Amino acid sequence: MIGIDTVEIDRFRNMKNLEVFIRKVFTAEEAKYFVSKTGSKRFYESIAGHFAAKEAFAKALGTGVRGFNLSDVEICHDGLSKPYIKLGGVEVNACLSISHSETDAVAVVYIPGSIPGTGVPVYADIASFEQLLPQRSDDAHKGDCGRALIIGGSRGMTGAPCLAALGAMRCGSGLVTVGLPKSQQPVAAVKLTEAMTLPLPENETDGTLSLSALGEISARLNTSDVCVFGPGLARNDDIQRLLESLLSRRSRFVIDADGLYALSRDMDILRKHKNRMECEIIITPHEGEMSRLCGIPPENIRNDREGTALRFAEEFGVITVLKGRRTVTASPDGRVCVNSSGNSGMATGGMGDVLSGVIASFWGQGAEAFEAAALGAFVHGVAGDLAASDIGERGILASDLAQRLPEAIRLVSNAG
Repeated sequence: MIGIDTVEIDRFRNMKNLEVFIRKVFTAEEAKYFVSKTGSKRFYESIAGHFAAKEAFAKALGTGVRGFNLSDVEICHDGLSKPYIKLGGVEVNACLSISHSETDAVAVVYIPGSIPGTGVPVYADIASFEQLLPQRSDDAHKGDCGRALIIGGSRGMTGAPCLAALGAMRCGSGLVTVGLPKSQQPVAAVKLTEAMTLPLPENETDGTLSLSALGEISARLNTSDVCVFGPGLARNDDIQRLLESLLSRRSRFVIDADGLYALSRDMDILRKHKNRMECEIIITPHEGEMSRLCGIPPENIRNDREGTALRFAEEFGVITVLKGRRTVTASPDGRVCVNSSGNSGMATGGMGDVLSGVIASFWGQGAEAFEAAALGAFVHGVAGDLAASDIGERGILASDLAQRLPEAIRLVSNAG
């Protein structure tokens, strides 16, 4: 990451209450350094150079002054007068150059890797994800920005599809509809303000989605760019048959949670998909779900996450997002992406629901399937890191992460 800043020297030469400004923005050691330059007439130039360096450092982090104050950043000089940066009294892994003209001070900061203690995540591979972000024109309307359909929910599990919807909306989807058993629709309608809700036929005995919902879901798919299937859906034979029917049509699906359980009960559903290929599929299992899909112990998966994800993707013709620490995204064509963002505070309920909505959003906005999945995992993790920076890793809620998705996208978009 690189940050550049330019400051007019006269800004400080003409500043009222300059002493107050110095005490607020600079450390005591920096103030001593400025005083040492008074005799050489470099007093104002030094102040301008140090201030530009602090601003350049904040820009290099990608989010500006966030999680720290400018006074926490100290510009120091070694025995050869080469400048370097300390944060909170600790030297950081950053390269700094300060230059002056007659009128301006210019500072350039390069950060090659993570900087512990900044409170702001830094990722070596962030620029590659900036290139994957879907673009939108200045005259775009909501219909141009992706239409996402979320199918999920059951008694006691209405929050799951709502979190998926929140993930999609916070990543820029123009229109989001949540379809769920009719008895649960009023609950979702209260929880969601911006998303639409669709009451679907249900089994009267347990309130789970009925096979008779096939017609209404199919009709909605005709006007949707992508469908998330599974969050909080519960488990019954109707859902398995429903999913098999839906995957026989031309559409795009992100399958998660109980959708994955339905697949695990009959893997021929995916085998038929590979032979027909009428629709594109992204699956998002954690290790336990992957164990059911593959029929191998979770510890074997844990010991070969990349290989497991890639073999499954190739065998069944689906993009596979194996969630967990360093989430693996694998494509049937052999591409693999290992995610670098995220933290242990994200190990809590609902995070995967948000992720399914994030991936669906990028896919619906025009990203290619593998890129949408890899980008979604990265942005989701960045939002988790931002949440950890703000409130600490313990106690992060899935909704906390979802609220920070726009900021995470902004951080990625500024990386280029």
